[in-house]
Parts: sequence; structure tokens; C-alpha cells
Amino acid sequence: MALRTIVIGGSNTVMQPGYWPSLLTNMARRGVALDVVADLSVGGTTSGFGLYQLKAHEGLADADVLIIEYALNDAFVYGDERRPFRHWARFYEGILRHALAQNPKLRIVSLVFGARGGSFVSSVPSIDAGMHYISDWYGTSVVNVSRHLLRRFGREVVADPGFYMDQGHYARPIATSIVADIVADDLERILTAPVRPTALPLPIDPHHFADASIIDAKTLIERCGLPVRDYRNRRFAASTADLGNMRLKLEFEKGRPLAFSYVCAPEVGPLEISMPGETVEAAMLKGGVRDGTFKFLLSMLSCEFLYPGPALLQEPAKFACSIQVAQGEARTNRHVPKDNVAHAAYDPAVEPVLPLLGILHTGTLKSSVAEPVERAVLQPAAATERIEAPSI
Repeated sequence: MALRTIVIGGSNTVMQPGYWPSLLTNMARRGVALDVVADLSVGGTTSGFGLYQLKAHEGLADADVLIIEYALNDAFVYGDERRPFRHWARFYEGILRHALAQNPKLRIVSLVFGARGGSFVSSVPSIDAGMHYISDWYGTSVVNVSRHLLRRFGREVVADPGFYMDQGHYARPIATSIVADIVADDLERILTAPVRPTALPLPIDPHHFADASIIDAKTLIERCGLPVRDYRNRRFAASTADLGNMRLKLEFEKGRPLAFSYVCAPEVGPLEISMPGETVEAAMLKGGVRDGTFKFLLSMLSCEFLYPGPALLQEPAKFACSIQVAQGEARTNRHVPKDNVAHAAYDPAVEPVLPLLGILHTGTLKSSVAEPVERAVLQPAAATERIEAPSI
């Protein structure tokens, strides 16, 4: 009987053709068929989005296998700095702990891919090492493709530009077939071994995100009165809560927002987040959507930029903020995430759109209230931009 499989990951897993369809064929040929009951992978996303996806979709309790593929994107976003790394570890531990709490018999396998010229070629990569440590703690498995490639072929092959399509995707069809074979070798061994469920161990980080909650679009529509906006293509169908002409006021106890999940479409506006003492405008537009490559993309804005320095790891007893489509006010700091691009200048004649899929947060949501926003009429002065280096 085929193993019921859920997969979460980034664009390498979404890519068609790519390693993933080759892996499914390879596993079936070996007599270990994977029945993909939920493919929740979305390009350009990290472990934070993976945790959101697992919280938003039912099915873990009935699954046999969970496959995770975020190492490459996580490394781009969180890198080697101490505080961002610990924040990332809370997401990754949260995925494992949440999944095993739902299903102690679940076999979890994390795949480690490396970018062209990634740190794994000549040093110990922090994210990869962290995945091994946390996975070993929870008794789950890791297939380190980067390490296999280095050992089997050496640095010259792995560093060769021909092995990759671009900075973060293996070349088709040769490299992706090699990757699929490597994953299949380890996966066959992992999935044919006896399942030995055990009790959850003590957490590594007491502040892990396994208990994080989501406010989904349905709740935002029914509780807050945000209008529905639907998106559909051959892969995704999403009903969103459009922030549009509304301001959403949120109050949390012993927690705060971790990420905003949304649909990036050409008409999407920047998000303005107002907190006591500061207002930040975040770019929500992806380059591929702006340039017309994609009609829309499921996306996530992680909130680390709202909590600079030591605040990233210190959750407040109470937290309040409001979010709305930005009007380009000069008093606002502007933040352009690594995988986003800046919006065009604010135009008060353009109808504001911001299709929310949901909000991932820690603690307890004590209040969520939506109120109409009076739109600015005049073009404001330019604000200061904080633009990060591009990533995948």
C-alpha cells in the first residue's frame, strides 16, 4: 500500500520537471510508493510558511510521511547570525514538534539542498547543522543532499555552474535526476525501517513555535468583515480576506505576529504595520509577479524586521499593532524583504488591494477589529527605504 505523504517546501519541490516527480517515480519503482495527499510546497518560502501550512491544513494525523524541503531558502533568509538563527530554529523545532504531537507514528524526513556557491562547499553551514541537531533530538531523519554530492563528486562538480539552472535550482534533467536518486536511496532505507513511536522529548528551546496559532482568511472575513477576494490557477485556489480599504487592529497577550500569509498579485499594495512608537511599510510585491512571469503567487511576509536586535527573541507580555494598505506617508520606514521588490509610487487613484490568507502568531489573540480607512488624496513625500539583498 502506498504511504500517505505530505510535502512542504520551496520552489525546488514545486519545479516541474524537477527532482520531485523523478523521486515519486523512483520510489514507486523501488516498491515504496508515495501517495501525495497534500502538496503544500510554495516557491520562495521558508520554514515559517511550512509551519503555517501545517497549521492551516488538516491531515497530519492520518499521514504516514512528512517531507520538508526548506534548508536552501532558510539559509538565504536567516544565514549564520546568532539571533536570526535561533529564531529560525524555533520555526523548525515548531514544525517537528507540532507534527509529532499530531501523529507520533509520522515519519518525518527533511531534505537539505544547497545553493550554487553556498557555504556548504567550504564551511559548516549553520542551517544544515541546526536541522541535523534538532532532527536528531526528535528522532526524525535528514537526507543531506549537499553532503552526498560533495562526497560523491567533489567541490568541482558541485560548484560548476552547469550543475545549476540558477542560484538556487538544480539543472534539469541531469542534476535533478541525480538529486532524486540520492534522496530515493536514503528514503527507501528510512521508510522500510520499523516505526517506533516515542513520547515527545523536552523541547530544545522552551520558546519554540509549535504552539503558534493562525488567524485564517475565513476568520478574518466572518469575524472582522473583510471582503472575499478569490484567486485560482492550475495549481492553487485561494479565498483571501482583502484588507483593501480597511485597517485591522490586533491585540495579543504573551505573543505577537510571526508572519502574514498573503497572495501576491500585480495589484497588491504595500503593508503598513503600526506599533507603539513606530510605523513600518513593508513591500509585498514579488519580482516575478511585477514582471508578468506569474499571475499570482502564494507568499509570506515574515515579521523579524519588526523586532530588531534583542527584541527578536524576547516576546512581550502584551503587543498591539494595526495593519493596512500603506499610503506612502513620509513618516513611515520602508522595508523591502530579500525576496520582494519595491512598489511603484503611491497613487491615491488606485484601489488598494491586499489579499490576506492568514496570520501566524504566538500567544493569544485578545482582539481583532477592522475599521474603514480614509484614503489620502495628495501624493506624499518619499520615505526612507531599507532594501535587503535579493534571494531566492
